Amino acid sequence: MCSFDHESLNDFSSVRLSLDERTSPLGGWKSAGTTRCSSQQPVKNLSKVKKRQREDYSRGVFAIFGLYDKRSVHTLTSFCSALHISLITPSFPTEGESQFTLQLRPSIRGALLSLLDHYDWNKFVFLYDTDRGYAILQSIMEKAGQNNWQVSAICVESFNDASYRRLLEDLDRRQEKKFVIDLEAERLQNMLEQIVSVGKHVKGYHYIMANLGFKDINLERFMHGGANVTGFQLVDFSNPMVIKLMQRWNKLDQREYPPAPTPPQALTYDGVMVMAEAFRNLRRQKVDISRRGNAGDCLANPAAPWNQGIDMERTLKQVRLQGLTGNVQFDHYGRRVNYTMDVFELKNNGPRRIGYWNDADKLVLIQDSPLHPNDTSGIENRTVVVTTIMEGPYVMLKKNWEMYEGNDQYEGYCVDLASEIAKHIGIRYKISIVPDGKYGARDPETKIWNGMVGSWCTGKRKSLWPH
Repeated sequence: MCSFDHESLNDFSSVRLSLDERTSPLGGWKSAGTTRCSSQQPVKNLSKVKKRQREDYSRGVFAIFGLYDKRSVHTLTSFCSALHISLITPSFPTEGESQFTLQLRPSIRGALLSLLDHYDWNKFVFLYDTDRGYAILQSIMEKAGQNNWQVSAICVESFNDASYRRLLEDLDRRQEKKFVIDLEAERLQNMLEQIVSVGKHVKGYHYIMANLGFKDINLERFMHGGANVTGFQLVDFSNPMVIKLMQRWNKLDQREYPPAPTPPQALTYDGVMVMAEAFRNLRRQKVDISRRGNAGDCLANPAAPWNQGIDMERTLKQVRLQGLTGNVQFDHYGRRVNYTMDVFELKNNGPRRIGYWNDADKLVLIQDSPLHPNDTSGIENRTVVVTTIMEGPYVMLKKNWEMYEGNDQYEGYCVDLASEIAKHIGIRYKISIVPDGKYGARDPETKIWNGMVGSWCTGKRKSLWPH
């Protein structure tokens, strides 16, 4: 499938896909090497980036799978734009627009801002580094200006352990008890250790982790300390696809592979699947991308782009599939859309899912236990999420649905019935279309249900509409 050799992992991770008519898991498309999605590091030497780019291009690449950091992002994206080579990356989303870049990592901005609104925070500390750019910082400060928030934004990129402790003591003297922490995994774990060392992990403090792997964070000391800790989880470990992969993953050598896929590894897996699906689609469309004829020239002045790079870019952005990180779909700019991330809080017995966020429903909180059938107490201030599938005449999009929001986008027998029931018992509700479009079937291997039934079983929905 894709080759991650040690050299590329240490400077620039790339994938070169070539046409091979032999049988392969990608349906005829095979790469030089084997799949290996372990620790991946972005390049830190720009000369190595340029050298690797020229080498890859001269071998005839169709697309590049790569990691970057703030030092290499502009070099890499400019190279791909000039030569019409698509870049598929699990790195942080870029702040600008780049036609030939597909961002596998979804933005956390919407979910974070919704959570801040839910907690009604108007005074807090935002701790960040610049490894992932300034997108979250910019969004926080814009919202602060609109809502008159008092935000102390502090870059901790060059901090050591002693610096962390001095900062925390100083903030405590200023009565700062609420923190948003936007750090990559290694620096985040170090920061949390210093929070524990100065005793700020106790009741009265609240921390929001602005990353996508809440369940990967070691929070054992916080669990016993009493502080409120909230965060986001992109990989749903109750997803049948994830369960199947985990069953295979656990058979691997644990000395080389971690106990469970982290968000970057899950995004890498999904990225390879996106490329494979794009190649299948091109082959079905009988598009010849063999790089015969005008294959482009990176040494020309100006650089001559690959004349079929536009076809590859278009096909990649049209891919839609269910991956380890949920629904994988892109907009015209190559950004992830229509994705869902779970919201977790740290409880006495560990992380517990308290809700989820997506672009359509925004932040939706779930109840700890289901209500009794005849008990509507406590439901008035909740929003009941009702899941269904698109099927006329029961549930359909209105012809001009783009002009509406929420429930008003839909029409049909079930839509009218739900509206009348809600009026009768006095509840609020949201219509949510199940991503896989299925009623629900039980997987014979994992014993897990998919579709509407699966959404209900995993607690993501509180009501079903079987047609």
